[in-house]
Amino acid sequence: MSSSTIIWIVVIAVVVLLLAALLWFLFNRRQDSQRAKSIRMRRQAAEQTTTVRSKEAQASEVQAQANRAKAEAQEKAAQADQLQAKAREQRREASSTRADMEQTLQRADKIDPDRKRRKR
Repeated sequence: MSSSTIIWIVVIAVVVLLLAALLWFLFNRRQDSQRAKSIRMRRQAAEQTTTVRSKEAQASEVQAQANRAKAEAQEKAAQADQLQAKAREQRREASSTRADMEQTLQRADKIDPDRKRRKR
């Protein structure tokens, strides 16, 4: 082999080694960047954990308030139903009493001698 061939082989080998070293460096740099980014993301998530727990606690409290309000509303609705039933019963009793009163007045008018004179 000639010396120029050996020189070209050495140059090519050096270039290949330099390219391999460059690729290895870039690959490691990319991994370091991704590693740093994943650490930042985990820290961010850890910071948000407190916020998430606080929001979940608030949501649970609001749900409890809604449940209490719903229970109170159902209780009020039941009371309203009972009062309506009582009012209907009292109206029936009043109507019955009025009918009895009107019958009594009609009977009184029938037997009242003065009432008969006034009609003429």
